[in-house]
Amino acid sequence: MNTFKRKALFTAVIAGLGVAAGTAEAVYLNPNKTGQVLIYPYYTVQSTNGNSWNTYLSIVNTTTRAKAVKVRFIEGKTSAEVLDFNLFLSPNDMWTGAIVPADATSGSPGHLVTADVSCTNPAIPSGGVDFRNYQYLSGDDSLPGTGLDRTREGYVEMIEMGTLTGAWATAVTHTSAGVPANCAVVQNNNTPSSIESPQGGLVGTGTLINVNAGRDVGYKAEALEAWRTTSDYTIPSATTPNLGDATPTVSVVLNAGQIDAGATPSSSQITAYRTTFAGSSGASAGAQAVASVFMHSSVINEYILDSATASNTDWVVTQPLKRAFVTSLVAASPYSNVLTSNGACETIGFTYFNREERTQTASGTDFSPLPPAAPANSMCWESNVLAIRNSAPASGATSAVLGSMNVTNVTVNSAFQNGWGRLSFGGVSATTTGLAGTADVANLGMDVLGATVTPAVPVTFLGLPVAGFMIRTFDNGTLTCSSGACQGNYSALFPHSYDTTVTP
Repeated sequence: MNTFKRKALFTAVIAGLGVAAGTAEAVYLNPNKTGQVLIYPYYTVQSTNGNSWNTYLSIVNTTTRAKAVKVRFIEGKTSAEVLDFNLFLSPNDMWTGAIVPADATSGSPGHLVTADVSCTNPAIPSGGVDFRNYQYLSGDDSLPGTGLDRTREGYVEMIEMGTLTGAWATAVTHTSAGVPANCAVVQNNNTPSSIESPQGGLVGTGTLINVNAGRDVGYKAEALEAWRTTSDYTIPSATTPNLGDATPTVSVVLNAGQIDAGATPSSSQITAYRTTFAGSSGASAGAQAVASVFMHSSVINEYILDSATASNTDWVVTQPLKRAFVTSLVAASPYSNVLTSNGACETIGFTYFNREERTQTASGTDFSPLPPAAPANSMCWESNVLAIRNSAPASGATSAVLGSMNVTNVTVNSAFQNGWGRLSFGGVSATTTGLAGTADVANLGMDVLGATVTPAVPVTFLGLPVAGFMIRTFDNGTLTCSSGACQGNYSALFPHSYDTTVTP
């Protein structure tokens, strides 16, 4: 099925479940990569072999309306906020910024710089602004430590708070000179003179670049559509709106690629779930609704560790809703373990195959080093890097590609230098209680519009809410090029594939 048909199919399904214009909305992960909310699964300014990464970000307003957007940078251990500001996008506007190290020391914070002229509140200084550790100086967030080095990797949320009209829209809209009319109008702690509900149309990219190492990869931000039906404008110092503020607390999830039960089985079965969540002890209904669209029972991707090209592979596995479910006192399902000074560690499994389908399962001491006081085979943070290796690293080693400190090392058999793997989630809650809701369920074949919807079915999404990608590198040393010697280093990035399990 080509891309056009897949997107047309998705549109037909959500329309059939009552998510078309003029009906009750439900948050969903938009395959077109446009939406009201953008999630950038990873940023980093860590170093690999002394060479620092930078992260470039962009956000595009593809609509003809001015928008107010909450931009939030989130560190990767407990998802504490490290920088927050309001961004005002002119119609058809594009904003760009870069996260760089504040200085050359490993303990320095991330630092945001931009040459963009779009209005922000507060205004970003010409020299940029350091990330901050104020939110994790005390309480639960202080458990992994309070140093500024925690700000060096994490992820980013950009949330449309609403569509501007009136004086604020006029003030932030670019003139014929290519600059906003009057940013001073919005650079205060007032509320907009007129603001309407979010209308989506946001698109974003992230670029991870390591100039000295010869690396450059990019990704598209994940896009949530129909996240809210009403505006939610807050001043820059507010930690709301956040991902858990979805309204209504309903989601639409497609589980495609299932095998039908016909005489000649094929992967033509699709099940659509329009699920209403009621919340639980420790997790709001809005957080559950958004988490459900990221729920997966396993993560699938490739790896390469070829010795001939000194190849390395990291998998980024970010859990953008974990903070809404886990504290030092509570681990709401689908999470099983509370936060400790070693993280909120969830049991994982890793089965891998080489390119000739030989297989093994990494277990016990094959995962190294183990977090102190954590069970074997654990993933403990909120923005994790799974470092796949052919030999156990030294204690305290960072990941080989991204230099991540939020690392889980997976040691695979040295004879398996390339292939693919499946990361599974083995926690009690992830495999049993999951995320529970009540769904209108459409079991679909290829006759999408003719499907019968079964209302009010209790359903459970198993696994954990995750997003991310695989990044791999090749080092070929110094090569002879037409202009002389050149660096033979290469890199590539590929989004994850997933297994999704919803019962019944």
